[in-house]
Amino acid sequence: MRYELLYEISKPVIEAAGVSNVLSSIVESTSKGTGAKGCSLLTLSPDGKTLEHMVSYGLSADYLSKGEIVVDDAIREMLAGQPVNIVNVAGDPRIQYSEQALKEGISSLLSIPVRGTSGNIIGLLRLYMSKVTKFKRGETDFLVSIADLGGIVLEKAEAYDRLKTDVDDAKSEIEKLEDDREMFLQFLSMVAHDLKAPVGAVESYLKVMLRGSPGPLTEKQERWLERSIVRLDSMLELISDLLDVSRLETGQVAPEMEMTSLRGVLENCVETARGLADPRGVRIIADIDGDFPAVYASGRRLAQVINNLVSNAVRYTPEDGTIEMRAGLEGDHMLVVVEDSGSGIKAEAMPKIFDDFFRGDHETEGTGLGLSICKRVVELHGGRIWAESPVPGSTDGTRFSFTIPMRQAGSVG
Repeated sequence: MRYELLYEISKPVIEAAGVSNVLSSIVESTSKGTGAKGCSLLTLSPDGKTLEHMVSYGLSADYLSKGEIVVDDAIREMLAGQPVNIVNVAGDPRIQYSEQALKEGISSLLSIPVRGTSGNIIGLLRLYMSKVTKFKRGETDFLVSIADLGGIVLEKAEAYDRLKTDVDDAKSEIEKLEDDREMFLQFLSMVAHDLKAPVGAVESYLKVMLRGSPGPLTEKQERWLERSIVRLDSMLELISDLLDVSRLETGQVAPEMEMTSLRGVLENCVETARGLADPRGVRIIADIDGDFPAVYASGRRLAQVINNLVSNAVRYTPEDGTIEMRAGLEGDHMLVVVEDSGSGIKAEAMPKIFDDFFRGDHETEGTGLGLSICKRVVELHGGRIWAESPVPGSTDGTRFSFTIPMRQAGSVG
């Protein structure tokens, strides 16, 4: 019970003052309170072969640097579990550095085992007396409690050191990962940029051939060219998405920020949505609520988010289905909702839909980067995006919502 009580009493003190300060206070207060010349806490090395001064008070630098304290038979006796009082340092063979002790003015020595929370002995609390001193039982009993307190703090110190080492290692790893990631993004941007022009050129040549400019084509040749163009379109879409990812991740969106008319962005997105939906027989219902003040944002990127959500909705909404686009102010945020009456998203896929390259199934069109790009754009504007499927109150469909704070000035990234 005594040990548990000491632990509970010491916790707030350690947390408030810090481990090193508490250890220093223990040895200083113990030294002054007992009238000792000095006091120190010594810790047992990991291999159990030596003792090392963890913290000391009242001892000279020369004495502390006298050499390592080897765990011999005498020290093992002191570590056995009971206090050991060496009354006459000058004539006791258990003292390893008797000459240095006498030079330091030490006449008597008291060594008390320091226990960890599990009862294992992790070091010694030592009192150095300038006068020949024989400690009484009541005095040593009290000092045992001080040593127990020191053990609690020492374990805290070791735990803190381990944690600090782990944190430092983690920081180094994070810094390395960030450096590697930045290099990868630069490489990604360079490769995507260098690929876009030649792939676009090849597609243009194929389209010229498909129009019959170089000469007539057979039906089979036309079919192969059409398939090739579809493949190249997919590759160009992937290249564009990879460029977007690298630009968003490296802060290249900042120059796009300006005072933007949100109503203009939203109205243009509605027209784009109708252009995507009408050929598929999907009806667009738009509800743009009221006027929006101009806001510091990238209109191009916000339109990219909305158009991407609408494009996904059109892809999964059957003919004669509907897509609702709603926008309005909610407090100091703009809320945009794109809701479809399609088949919805599988429950197991929901946690991953904003991950890079995630596609619900292998037959799904697209690069798997569209929603992750939407998430990046919204978060760079200080907002958040989420999905619900099925639509609340229904058994099917998907609702994507995102908010953007109506800040009048600021920056992305």
